[in-house]
Amino acid sequence: MPAGRVAYVGDDLMDLPVMRYVGFGAAVVNAVDEVKAQADYVTVRAGSAGAVREVIEYILKGSGRWQSLMERY
Repeated sequence: MPAGRVAYVGDDLMDLPVMRYVGFGAAVVNAVDEVKAQADYVTVRAGSAGAVREVIEYILKGSGRWQSLMERY
């Protein structure tokens, strides 16, 4: 898969190289400031409190796929 089609969620300095490489980098709200500054999206929820689910919803809604997935439920 091309790196431009990959999303990554990080919170610390070691995540910065990966976030710069992928197509979409997100930071959790309790990430270090340097990571949040580089992120395409910063979550409202903290890590281990639903942040990854929030990022997934953000991507699906932004790509127009959320509604069709919700029709299953």
